[in-house]
Amino acid sequence: MTTTISERIKQIFDYKQFSKYSEFAEATGLSHQVASNYIKGKQKPDPDKLAKIQQSFDEINAEWLLTGNGNMLKDEKEKGGALKNTDALWVNYEHFKLVPLISHRARAGFLSGWGDDEYIEDLPKIPWEVDREYKGSYLTFEVSGDSMESDENPRESLFEGDLLLCREVQKQHWINKLHIKKWDFVIVHREQGILAKRIVHHDTEKGEITLHSLNDYYEDITVRLDDLVGLFNIVDVKRSRRR
Repeated sequence: MTTTISERIKQIFDYKQFSKYSEFAEATGLSHQVASNYIKGKQKPDPDKLAKIQQSFDEINAEWLLTGNGNMLKDEKEKGGALKNTDALWVNYEHFKLVPLISHRARAGFLSGWGDDEYIEDLPKIPWEVDREYKGSYLTFEVSGDSMESDENPRESLFEGDLLLCREVQKQHWINKLHIKKWDFVIVHREQGILAKRIVHHDTEKGEITLHSLNDYYEDITVRLDDLVGLFNIVDVKRSRRR
């Protein structure tokens, strides 16, 4: 039998053995009234709130929460492919894409986990609203630091805690001119880690790119493409209203 979103949220409430709506609200960061409305079915959660609920309980299967498919707990669902094939799961709930999240906590292990299907599969997934079924391999990166904050161009800034929907640029395309006028990028460097930057120059002959920060405090740096593990276009930004 297909369950509703509110019924699945109520299942989480019961599974966690909460006795009051305020306990669920405190655990998820929702207000008491919103938590109560969701559980009672008086209000339909938006994607950001569903993501907040799923991330608050690491063991909850995001696909189950969104669609009712599969099992409530992650360790009960079948293991599948990750970054190469099913890194981001298309679900038919108002047009969402479930995308693995590389949070602050996960950044340290990402370099060693790169290419490991099981590592990617075990990452939490968050929903992104999309207008069509996107092709390619996607990850979500959480912004760390202030290097992409700009007083002159606040609309272009990326702030600490922002979530970036990123599409992988396959390695065979690195030898061609990157679309640096269209996209900002997440660069995964072997030594410097995960960097959100603007690429201002791509030397295809030398195999180098020059990385620019919107924050004037940081100087431009040039890195070799051979030293990169991954390269991603930033295609969307999710920003918390809380500051």
